[in-house]
Amino acid sequence: MPKRTLLVLTALGLSLGPALALQPVLTTEEIQRALKEGSAMNTPRNGYILGDYLLKEYNDGISLKPGDGEVDAIIVATPYERVRYFGYLESIQRKLVTETALNAVVERYKNKLTFVIFTHSPYTVDQEVEQWTKAYGSSKITDEEGKTRQRSYLDQYQEATLEVGGKTYTAKPSVDGPYTDIFSIQGSRPQSRFLGLISYSFDLSDLAANAKISEVGKFSFKDSQGQTTYSETVDLGKYF
Repeated sequence: MPKRTLLVLTALGLSLGPALALQPVLTTEEIQRALKEGSAMNTPRNGYILGDYLLKEYNDGISLKPGDGEVDAIIVATPYERVRYFGYLESIQRKLVTETALNAVVERYKNKLTFVIFTHSPYTVDQEVEQWTKAYGSSKITDEEGKTRQRSYLDQYQEATLEVGGKTYTAKPSVDGPYTDIFSIQGSRPQSRFLGLISYSFDLSDLAANAKISEVGKFSFKDSQGQTTYSETVDLGKYF
């Protein structure tokens, strides 16, 4: 996932219209509509269009200023949006959508509200590798699936909270990365840094009861250093 992907994702807008609400369980018709919307975005002139699903953008692409935080953007990923994104990915990869793969996505996000966070490391790649090697004797880590990958700042993210409907929900981070890109640093030389995605999925089954959710909530989490708290209001009445 090169950093420049975020530029495509956030450069285009799409109004989702008024009087919406989070649909925790999708009908067959809604699933097919989301697939078509996603695949239709695969054009030579467009990338994936986030529109209102972009909750907040903090940094602009790969150009950073001294003191910029490591969080670049937050996406609100509803069950509908996740199917839509799946349709887009399958289209750009020229894959035939199979019922098995589609059902896996639908079931994975059923009754869930997910926040996807774009981030970049506060350190250079060389600094990170040296840091992890000194601390653990190796900069590599074995994940839950038994695969070896690069250890990074992403592994330091902790649980997030979502306050909605008079309740507080918690979710553990899911890591996608790290990837590497060259960042332009104002007043300094370009730097190679790790970047990646952190996803938090909140199970709202008890709140949803298969009905739409239109409450206003508050999503909160800390950066990898545990020093900066991000807290954003999310109006679920804006999303489907």
